[in-house]
Amino acid sequence: MRLAPILPAAPRNRQRWIRHLHRVLEWLAEYPGDTWEQRWLASGADAAPRAWAQQLQEQGRVTRASDGQGALSALVIARVIRPSYSFLVCTLFRDLPQRFSLFNDADLFGRMRDLASYSSQVPRLQLDAETCLVRVMIRTGKPLSAVTGDDLLAYAELVRASGRIRREHLAWELMVELGPFAAEPPTLRAMWSAKGNTRQHSTAGLIDRYGLPAGPVRDLLVDYLDEIRPDVDYSTYSHIAHHLGRLFWWSVLQINPDQKDLRLSPAVVAAWRERLAVTSRGTARTDFHGVLFTVRAFYRDIGQWALEDPARWALWAAPSPVRDSDIRAFKKDRNRVKARMQQRTRVLTGLLPTLTTTAADRKRWAHELLRTAESTPHGEEFTVDDVIYRRHDPPLNASRDRRARIWAAGPAELCNKYGVIDLSQLEGDCFWAWALIETLRLTGARIEEALELTQLSIRHYTPATTGTLVPLLHIAPSKTDIERLIPMSPELVEVLVAIQRRAKVGRASIPLSVRYDHHERLHGEPLPHLFSRPVGARHEVLSAHYVRTILNAVALAAGISDNGTPITFTPHDFRRLFTTDAVGSGLPLHIVASLLGHLDLDTTRGYTAVFPEAVIAHHQQFIAHRRALRESVEYRDATAQEWDEFEKHFLLRRVELGDCFRPYGTPCIHEHACVRCPFLRLDRAQLPRLDDMAANVRDRLDQARDKQWLGEVDALQQTLRHIHTKRRQLDPTPR
Repeated sequence: MRLAPILPAAPRNRQRWIRHLHRVLEWLAEYPGDTWEQRWLASGADAAPRAWAQQLQEQGRVTRASDGQGALSALVIARVIRPSYSFLVCTLFRDLPQRFSLFNDADLFGRMRDLASYSSQVPRLQLDAETCLVRVMIRTGKPLSAVTGDDLLAYAELVRASGRIRREHLAWELMVELGPFAAEPPTLRAMWSAKGNTRQHSTAGLIDRYGLPAGPVRDLLVDYLDEIRPDVDYSTYSHIAHHLGRLFWWSVLQINPDQKDLRLSPAVVAAWRERLAVTSRGTARTDFHGVLFTVRAFYRDIGQWALEDPARWALWAAPSPVRDSDIRAFKKDRNRVKARMQQRTRVLTGLLPTLTTTAADRKRWAHELLRTAESTPHGEEFTVDDVIYRRHDPPLNASRDRRARIWAAGPAELCNKYGVIDLSQLEGDCFWAWALIETLRLTGARIEEALELTQLSIRHYTPATTGTLVPLLHIAPSKTDIERLIPMSPELVEVLVAIQRRAKVGRASIPLSVRYDHHERLHGEPLPHLFSRPVGARHEVLSAHYVRTILNAVALAAGISDNGTPITFTPHDFRRLFTTDAVGSGLPLHIVASLLGHLDLDTTRGYTAVFPEAVIAHHQQFIAHRRALRESVEYRDATAQEWDEFEKHFLLRRVELGDCFRPYGTPCIHEHACVRCPFLRLDRAQLPRLDDMAANVRDRLDQARDKQWLGEVDALQQTLRHIHTKRRQLDPTPR
């Protein structure tokens, strides 16, 4: 009997299992099919993983739903029934991986558990890997040695489609080391790259997702995007598709559904521009000029190509709906953006020393915290930097990765919602924040270039003239597809050595990891990346979200602000700071451009205006020259009598209606007729007094008119106008 080895050895438990098995098999026998597998599918239980056992209990076939599940697990282990992946993922079988491996390929499973890459993992990750392989074996009916990479990939795709966490990486690496996947790439992510697994859409797919109707213009947009695709990265390419497909042509069709070509009427252009200026949320569009620039380039390219290939493009040549004045406005907008970036760089220059000092201090503090906690027993207190912490080890059944994590209770601002601190994660976050800040500020590299650094990026060069060893950092082609070599300072060498030591984690070399390129939507080749860390069972390059998180944490800990507004650093800020410092230190502009990988010197020249050293120096020379022309007596210290006179002058500034702000040392030009004086700053509390003065002037004006005192009438009218002007300055309400 196939089920005999699976049943319990104790007679009482054995009889109970046999009774449950008979009842489940009797239930399945009621459904059509030549095999138990066919009857299982015909019963509909495979499509109801959470309800079928409950239905058996309600029908009185089993006492408890768990009895039916136990009987099914025995049938699954004996390979009598092969449930679908959906059923296996949604059903909790008690100890299924361990029991299944006892009766199926026990020797191969034993060899897998003896591998160093298996034993070095925490129990939770070991169980995830075994569960993954057992599910593939159950569904395919294959022994472990016959499972293929395609089988595991099919299971991984189903898990991803279900929205669950991907836990197949360790299983793949174990199968490669064990032998069945020896011909496959070493990691699952490398396999995705080899299979061409990409998140890039086709040109037609990009355009069709905006709901454009089939027609000649839709085909024109596809052809145009195909033409420009080789010259731009995928991120820029998808933005152009969005601008032309959604923000331009889709909007035009909403205004004029009968539009058949690119020749737009003035009314349609005006309506489109008005529609473009506002987003769907009703706010002003920040990239308004960028969209106009894309549309203008589209029309200009069509016009140029019409001259080169009239048969294909001449039909679509038309006047551009974007005017030259829009381009001038676009340049002004770019200048405003440039001014904001330069102002931000000025602010961050003064804050950078505080940030770097805080990052180094946090790295030391977190390392000391983790080292002290590791040598402290559970429940005992320890002190770091005059702060008291308590070592806390969660129960084994609450956390299966106790060995990999060190926990402690401490200040509330550091604790999570459970009141403890993950010291292992804190130490890693502080180290990588320090390493990133130092690398970015000492190299001026883009963040994607820094994350692409590998163990092979560190080179050495010995000039024939000096014979001195010069360490160089090789920056791989990225945004501009230009590689470059950067001489490394001793500080940068120290940082990279610390990164290598940490990334190796006791190994002879840095583990391979696959980086996902968010700009190209592609997985790279497996390489020994420097900025990579263990994430579960795999080694992964730092993600963009993680980089932002740890940089913001350092800025928050540093408490840096600009006039009370908290300041955070972005990765690209360090590139601007590096360039500003290099140019300001006198390094030639073309050398700075080579270090940064700029194709155009104007790009680098934009950083030279951040701190206009020449302007400041010439202004200081002008001040010194002007002082030299004046008498030296003007620069002597004031006497006590002069100072008393100065203070007395300002004490006499207080007048009936407010304060007088005429320059020091000047006489009163209105002979104390303050209401006429532009230097008078009114006190709001004197508004009633000003109204009384206006009423008095009107009475005197009436009298002067009766007496025919025309000179007095003119003077009083001027006074009344001044009173009204002063009043409107404080209270614009008409009276």
